[in-house]
Amino acid sequence: MALTRLLLSNFRNICSADLKLGPGVNVFCGANGSGKTSLLEAVHMLATGRSFRSRLHKSVIQHDTGGLTVFAQLDTGFNLGVERLADGSGRIRVNQAPAESSSQLASCLPLQLINSESFSALDGGPGVRRRLLDWTVFHVEHLFAQEWKNYQIALRQRNALLRRGKIDEASIGVWEEQLALSGERVNDLRLAQFSQLETAVSQLLGELPQSLLSRVDMSYRRGWRKEVDLRSALSESRESDVSQGHTRIGPHRADIRFTVAGESAHNILSRGQQKMLVCAVRTAMAEVVCRQGDMPVFLVDDLPAELDDSNQQIFAHWVGRCASQVLVTGIDEGTTSRPWRQLDAPWNCPKVFHVEHGKISAEASAAQ
Repeated sequence: MALTRLLLSNFRNICSADLKLGPGVNVFCGANGSGKTSLLEAVHMLATGRSFRSRLHKSVIQHDTGGLTVFAQLDTGFNLGVERLADGSGRIRVNQAPAESSSQLASCLPLQLINSESFSALDGGPGVRRRLLDWTVFHVEHLFAQEWKNYQIALRQRNALLRRGKIDEASIGVWEEQLALSGERVNDLRLAQFSQLETAVSQLLGELPQSLLSRVDMSYRRGWRKEVDLRSALSESRESDVSQGHTRIGPHRADIRFTVAGESAHNILSRGQQKMLVCAVRTAMAEVVCRQGDMPVFLVDDLPAELDDSNQQIFAHWVGRCASQVLVTGIDEGTTSRPWRQLDAPWNCPKVFHVEHGKISAEASAAQ
């Protein structure tokens, strides 16, 4: 799936824009602060309901305006729309009908984001890496979203009981039963896709020149001891959980570890190698989802600032195999377009847009 038309209103410094996007690579060039990243941010909001730069909707709305709107037409025939108002309210629509949640947007528009924050996966907290796996599982296993929701409900209820101090056995037993049931299902769904993801990452790293990246191992930690089932683990940890006031084990504590010869990859790999590892993981996620028939859209923010020329070319080659469309930003058009122009059609004919002071215009030759 791909975006064919994108409309923005009052999104950061972009007053308005109505863009017809190309099916392959769309390059947005301009000086720093011109609005390039804001455009990617708007597309991200269409797929998730939120910005990737701020959790506060008000900070994304253009100053002195009542609210923002983002609207897109997809080549699948779907229309997606998000409205955020300065008073904190808003609407999400799919084909002009109110959406039940932002997950409905995500299912319509699988999206991969590569920006400077993406490269924090190795040294960030477990939640950062856990979300990488969950994105993959969400787009492959349709039962996952509901099971994860059920787990979160039970988790909140158990935590509320733990904070009371005096535990009613019957009450907490009910929620631990639900927590264990949904938690085991979540874990099983994650395990199945982790195996696929691990294989895909290994294959991509195998295409790189021989280096420490060839020795990277991935492992999945489910969030509680392997020797026991979740129901037993919850019962065993109840007393210590009461003292802490929250549930300290379960799928919400899961993690993916990246190691080299048993040591954390973050401590062994160079910064450039870490970035290529993250690119391989993100691409592998897209490949796993692509096997189900959904080719994601990639948002790539200023790749020349993150990777050298040879690694840019490798990454572009990877993305060209599993993406439906790419929106990429950069300061210089030639440098930003170069990795893509060396690929086969349709990737080698980027549609170029120029961004200046929040105004976006298609390059004349590309518009024809």
